[in-house]
Amino acid sequence: MGTTGDQAGGVAAFAVVDLETTGLYPSKDRVVEIAVVQLNSNLEITDEFCTLVDPVRDIGPTRIHGIRARDVAGAPTFAAAAAAVWGLLSGRVLVAHNASFDVRFLDAEFSRCGVRLPPPPVMCTMALASQYLSGLPGRSLPACCSAAGVGLSGHHSALGDARAAAGLLACYRTTHRQLPESWILAILQAAAAAWVPAPGHHLFRPVARGQQVLRTASQRPPLADLVDRLPRGPGANLDAYLGVLDRVLEDRIISDSEVAALSGLAAELGLTRDAAERAHRQYLQHVAAAAWRDRAVTAAERSDLLDVARLLGVSASEALAVLDAERDSGPAAARQAPGGLCPGDRVVVTGDMSMARSEIESLATAAGLRVTASVSAKTGLVVAADPYSQSGKAHRARELGVRIVTEQVFLHMLESMHAAVQVRLPAQR
Repeated sequence: MGTTGDQAGGVAAFAVVDLETTGLYPSKDRVVEIAVVQLNSNLEITDEFCTLVDPVRDIGPTRIHGIRARDVAGAPTFAAAAAAVWGLLSGRVLVAHNASFDVRFLDAEFSRCGVRLPPPPVMCTMALASQYLSGLPGRSLPACCSAAGVGLSGHHSALGDARAAAGLLACYRTTHRQLPESWILAILQAAAAAWVPAPGHHLFRPVARGQQVLRTASQRPPLADLVDRLPRGPGANLDAYLGVLDRVLEDRIISDSEVAALSGLAAELGLTRDAAERAHRQYLQHVAAAAWRDRAVTAAERSDLLDVARLLGVSASEALAVLDAERDSGPAAARQAPGGLCPGDRVVVTGDMSMARSEIESLATAAGLRVTASVSAKTGLVVAADPYSQSGKAHRARELGVRIVTEQVFLHMLESMHAAVQVRLPAQR
């Protein structure tokens, strides 16, 4: 590199940032994942940082960023990670694809920590695309990466997108014999910027997406210990046990208190290990049959079945075999969905569903239910896109002891309500 390049050679250069957020508005939405890829003046990666962030609120559009509420359990808040992120950005040119979005969110998050993001030099790989890439169908990150021949793995994961943006910047650099004067000036300005005062330091452990997947996979199924403690033998009252299991699993979470309650019930009923295992597989068969009720299984229903299998201690391969076997079982094999809903009952919907929330609310209204916007003691049911949701509605429901069910359970409940009406109609004529 020539003299101009040497001016920036010994200075920290670029920090490529990508954020995944709960929405589009920094004033009310929060960061749920942040990645920082540091580059030297030769556009070589020198360090990477990434962590999920607990937004302490609803997780937002899981269908876009792929992050579920359960994934941020144990992740640091932005306040906890703020000092580390501040240090990774300090003295560097901030780079991002659609940089104004990331800068506004970073400033909002740092402001909540009592500091403001200094105005560092910013380079936007999206804005630069028209200068360096020709024939672009659009300026999205995938479109720019495709035109530049830059790999994009894990789109809408913070680290995947930050690496891709770093690759774009490196691609732009190759069109110059030397580091452009404007880039060098930005590097020197960033190095001279005063990043004070800094946020307070907190001890925290970065939590990556892959770690959460491994954590979930390594956890012992919640009911496995219960089954292992039961005596061998054929005896059981499966109907009573399955009835309680319905209520326990309707939110797809099994708490320690629910495991204890099921253990007590198993002992009271004289449930044996063989009977419990049979009951769990029978329950899974009912879930599979309900999924096939309309002769088609959606991706959401398949995912729901696997979630239930994990909770029951049934392997994914066995669960999928059950799903396949129930293809021709017919509607009669589907277990009655958890009851307790009647026309006129109030329901509240929270979170980003796999189907449009307006459609779910329309189905509920058509079934005679009252859809309300807030949770109160009069609410009969809260339908949560993610049972681990930290939304205000879900939090209020837990405070009041209002039932929380998942989207798929609620849809099956609506089907059961509809079927009950059809059964009664002939007798009313």
